[in-house]
Amino acid sequence: MRPANLLFLLSLALLLTACSILATPSAPTSLPANSSQPVQSPPTETMPSTMPPTETPALNHQAFPVAALQPQLYPDVISKDTAPEKRAPFGDSYKINRLERPFTQEMVYIPDLDIFDFGISQDDTWYYVSIRLVGGNPNNEMGILYAVELDLDRDGFGNYLITAMPPFSETWSAEIIKIYADTNHDTAGISSKQSDAPYNGNGFDKLIHSPAERIGDDPDLAWARLSPQSSSIVEFAFKKSWAGVSFMYGVLADGGLQDVTKLDYVDTFTEREAGSPDKKNQFYPLKALFAVDNTCYQALGFVATGFEPKICPVIVPPTQTAQKEKAPSGPVTPEVDYCTSIGRPNPGNCPYGWADAPYCVCIPG
Repeated sequence: MRPANLLFLLSLALLLTACSILATPSAPTSLPANSSQPVQSPPTETMPSTMPPTETPALNHQAFPVAALQPQLYPDVISKDTAPEKRAPFGDSYKINRLERPFTQEMVYIPDLDIFDFGISQDDTWYYVSIRLVGGNPNNEMGILYAVELDLDRDGFGNYLITAMPPFSETWSAEIIKIYADTNHDTAGISSKQSDAPYNGNGFDKLIHSPAERIGDDPDLAWARLSPQSSSIVEFAFKKSWAGVSFMYGVLADGGLQDVTKLDYVDTFTEREAGSPDKKNQFYPLKALFAVDNTCYQALGFVATGFEPKICPVIVPPTQTAQKEKAPSGPVTPEVDYCTSIGRPNPGNCPYGWADAPYCVCIPG
């Protein structure tokens, strides 16, 4: 082939190739709007998170209680001696909110629920409330709630309930504390002097303090621990600046309902519904209200008249009022009379069930 013809053919081939390239459309950068095929984004590499998990910052406590002073202790009825008979000896006066029920519904005795005595002491900053139990294990596996009830205006209606739940140790702890308030004055039903059941109230209806939940302005307001002197004693400490200088208080051990919105329990349940720990009572045994022990109220910062709702009778030291012989040759046993106050009745539960319980009348010796 002649060189001229070869050059012509090469030029023609190059021209056809260029035209083909120009005629071929470029690939779209995105799909048309009416396309059903999804647009796939380029794969991205997932990097492991280097941020540590969020942790709740520790409470910054500034004020700590010290050693509780030895208070003057007030006795409560105990059921240890009658427990084998599956009953309380006395002390459960339902109508006036005295509960002696340290038993399950099957009448199994729980000594860690049975309040032996209680009392209050103070220093410049703190009130200390001690609750001594018959048992020695407030960390009982059933999870017992211990509480101090404050009545600031002395009308028998609790204003605040300071509660503590296990685990307890000999170190003061604020994290096991919760404080509830009664915002509508119904913790004692209609009348604080008697059961108003069936009453549909809401008891201590507002949680105002719980350091573990970061509720409340002062994480140092209240504390609880086991006494270093005895594992039978649960101690509370709370600030005097909060509680004030004058109030009535009582204590509670609750291993049953543990529902602060139903306090007072005697206003929520009728006695028939609640049952009784007293075998002589027609409603024996325990039913809806079980595994709970409470006390009367003690006065702090004022002299009680004895007629305040729920107030504890004043215990006069035992006096020998008579001499009796068990047998002609037997030992002489003094009759002991625990009274309220000389010569007048006191509205309250007799501390040991003497006389006209639940109303004590002192018999002058």
